[in-house]
Amino acid sequence: MKFALCDCNNFYASCERVFRPDLRDRPVVVLSNNDGCIIARSAEVKAMGIKMGAPYFKERYRLESAGAAVFSSNYALYGDMSRRVMETLGTMVPDVEIYSVDEAFLLLDSAPLRGSTAEELCRHVKKQVFRWTGIPVSLGLGATKTLAKAANRIAKKESSCGGVFAIPEGVGADVFLAGLNVEDVWGVGFRYAPMLKRSGIRTALDLKMADDEWIRRRMTVCGLRTVWELRGTVCHPFRACPDPAKSIRSSRSFGEPVISLHHLREAVASFAERACETLRSQCSTAGCISVFIATSPHREDPQYANAATRRLAMDSDFTPAIITAAMECLEEIYVPGLQYVKAGVLLRELRSALTRQSGLFDVAETGRRVRLMAAIDRINGDLGRGRISVAASGRWKPRVWDMKQDLVSFCYTTRWEDLAGVRVVGGEVPPCRN
Repeated sequence: MKFALCDCNNFYASCERVFRPDLRDRPVVVLSNNDGCIIARSAEVKAMGIKMGAPYFKERYRLESAGAAVFSSNYALYGDMSRRVMETLGTMVPDVEIYSVDEAFLLLDSAPLRGSTAEELCRHVKKQVFRWTGIPVSLGLGATKTLAKAANRIAKKESSCGGVFAIPEGVGADVFLAGLNVEDVWGVGFRYAPMLKRSGIRTALDLKMADDEWIRRRMTVCGLRTVWELRGTVCHPFRACPDPAKSIRSSRSFGEPVISLHHLREAVASFAERACETLRSQCSTAGCISVFIATSPHREDPQYANAATRRLAMDSDFTPAIITAAMECLEEIYVPGLQYVKAGVLLRELRSALTRQSGLFDVAETGRRVRLMAAIDRINGDLGRGRISVAASGRWKPRVWDMKQDLVSFCYTTRWEDLAGVRVVGGEVPPCRN
């Protein structure tokens, strides 16, 4: 069995560059919600030593001095570009497991080889993805997902690899693992790395050679699977369809502090509606909902954070019913006069919608609700999210709590009025919108 991890390089920044050729050699950064922190950096920004997650206000002068292009997060653009990349991968490799918005595992055993080796296939994949989407990718190959993830780090960092690196088998693999820090192994991270280093385990090779029973006691069975994967034993098999989430959370920090209960209701209703969309997309129902609100921990004003929970009478994915329960939770924990900066909704006790139970006298009503939600999801899927929305969310008007996106780019691929302009040779030049 042979795995490859395809990872988009500096994904958010690369998406901004696709429709802006003038940004090709300029530093590019993308900011988090409300333009707070740097969450994506082009190679030029990384070379400046600016760290991931750095507050924008601290690095603003350096970025402006370097002529950097700064963007607010444009999730509509990034989501559509991610879909294009994944669909492109599916045209060349039948078995694609989407791991995140910018990563996918490829099962190369089922792929028709273009050339004599899997590495040559991956080089073709890299070229084709860039040709069709404009997004640069790197691919790492290994006998397991953990080894493929480790190989991808080399593919990204070593320019001599050309964006593709395969971990050799046998003794060659040990040489590679000896040069990989233990904290860079998939599944280790900052939580276990200090403990492993104190015990003399500093490299991936040291971890591979560690005693199984010691690892199981210190890192549980999940850590033991990581060790076995480093040895070439597949413990994380290929999954064409990811397991459904055990809980669904929808939350956001507000663009401006919120005081009134009315505006908090709008925010919570909007978050509940979004959570319900995700719930139905994985064919699940929820049995319990929690709502939380919080003031800023960084202000001298009275600080407050609280949450409330409601158990639904019956498991449901019906948006109005879940919003009603969310409003009851909100009114229970709301304290007048405070400046709230964040709220959120959490759906728990998720079960398959295929086992949905109805009351004795409301079977027909349950069926109507299911058909109604399916119709709304279909329309929003075809015409864009929010085309049909609950009135409680206030989507039709400006909302004081909406996320700050002062530097957001156009939705080049999902909004007609944002389509990129084209210069007409020998004719009139259309007005430039950016």
